[in-house]
Amino acid sequence: MDVIIVSPNLDPTISLGGVSAVSSFIVNNNKDCHYIHFELGKRDSESGGLKRLLGLWNSLKAWKSLLHSHPNAVIHYNFPLSPGAIIRDFFFMKVARKQRRRMVVHVHGGVYMNSSHIPFVLYKVLKHIFHWDAPFIVLSEHEKEVISLRFSPQNVYSLPNCVELNSDITKPGKTQVLTIGYLGRITEAKGMRELLEACKVLLIKGIPFKLKIAGVEDKGESYVSAFTSHLGNCFEYDGVISGNTKKEFLNSLDVFVLPSYFEGLPVSLLESMSYGAVPVVTPVGSIPEVVKDGVNGLLIEVHSTESIVNAIIRLQEQNSLRAQLSEAAKITIEEQFNPKEYIEKLNMIYQLA
Repeated sequence: MDVIIVSPNLDPTISLGGVSAVSSFIVNNNKDCHYIHFELGKRDSESGGLKRLLGLWNSLKAWKSLLHSHPNAVIHYNFPLSPGAIIRDFFFMKVARKQRRRMVVHVHGGVYMNSSHIPFVLYKVLKHIFHWDAPFIVLSEHEKEVISLRFSPQNVYSLPNCVELNSDITKPGKTQVLTIGYLGRITEAKGMRELLEACKVLLIKGIPFKLKIAGVEDKGESYVSAFTSHLGNCFEYDGVISGNTKKEFLNSLDVFVLPSYFEGLPVSLLESMSYGAVPVVTPVGSIPEVVKDGVNGLLIEVHSTESIVNAIIRLQEQNSLRAQLSEAAKITIEEQFNPKEYIEKLNMIYQLA
């Protein structure tokens, strides 16, 4: 089966984000399909403005040409519910709809997945899209319930994100210094402000730790310099990582911290858990369907510095709890996020398009 998959660049050094990671996983693991990748989405190095608009116009022309050259291909359209993407993707998907193309719409969280208020124009666009007869993929049963109540689509399927399983992990020997890690986009909505303040409190309290951050910082943000300034030798910035460097980074972590304001189902969370890092995360989006407080991780409050501090101190002081949560995190990924089962269900959904 030929499948046109629409997503940002699949190279994590060019486009860092969950949609790229999920798309890359699908392309690399689904041997039953021949994928044709159509790049759509801002690269990390790109700026906005008129140049960006011209680029989208050229992409729209390339999209029409690609559809013409692959008339029988199923379209796998990755669709984040963020303001710019909703408007942009509506026009691209509409082109495919007019040609009566078989299409699966893969919804990836975003600010309007769980928001109590959606601007009128965006709500009308989403209402129109979700009334199509295409199959819609969401990341959890929670998201399926939200979408169903809000937009009443006909065909919605829950397919949680998946990651490669790691059978050869050898964790480094434990030390008194707790290694805390974050991997992803470095921006305020990911809770960077609260994480910085929490680390400053930990320093004052004399809690031994090291914070390691990897990813790209949004333009206009200055969190990396702030972490460096305030934490000194307790902070390490590893930049954009991939391949073996990423594996080494994840394998070095005792704790994975994600104090995000909103999420879908972060691939970085699943990856870190597969390496036995204890998740310290906010219960937003689909995260509570994976992380159970006190069972395989710790849930913290949104916008709460104190909550982060308390969780880190608890893990630093209670070695047995940390070991228990670490093992449970690995088992969760091994038992619930099997790549073979993921691909089988995805191919079933393709058949329904």
